[in-house]
Amino acid sequence: MFKLIITTVALTALLYANNYEKGDEAYEAGDIKKAISFWKKGVKNGEVESEFMLGFLYLRGDDITPNSKKSAALLARTFNHYDETLLITIAISYYKNMGNSVEDKLAIQQFEDAIDREGKVAQYNLGMLFVTGSGIKKDLKKGASLIKKSKKSNFSKATKAWAKHGLSKY
Repeated sequence: MFKLIITTVALTALLYANNYEKGDEAYEAGDIKKAISFWKKGVKNGEVESEFMLGFLYLRGDDITPNSKKSAALLARTFNHYDETLLITIAISYYKNMGNSVEDKLAIQQFEDAIDREGKVAQYNLGMLFVTGSGIKKDLKKGASLIKKSKKSNFSKATKAWAKHGLSKY
């Protein structure tokens, strides 16, 4: 009986694995097109991990036509979540791995514009990365600007961060 229960649970888990996991398995097996297909389904279902992976692929152009607008939109949506490792990884991919070409500057601008459209949580999260220098170059002016926008939307964390870090002088 115990083996039957374990087997049933294992099979159920396999059948209902989210699209991110299925995409990750396909990517590891070298089937990039299948991975992308799963991640696109995951994006439609609101899976943050799928948004990140597909956005990152669009940013880097790994086995997919690079598209900074799609990348910016997908990665900005992940900024509405609080996984700091994920946020830092995204910020690093935009701010450290981008060069000074016109295309790179445009990609960064598209990312920042997408963050603005995503709203108060995304603005706060990116702002705090700039304020603390977590994973990206510390820029209090840019951080203050983002947190101020979030604060205007009555996001309590932004209001607290504004006071705690003395951002009114920026």
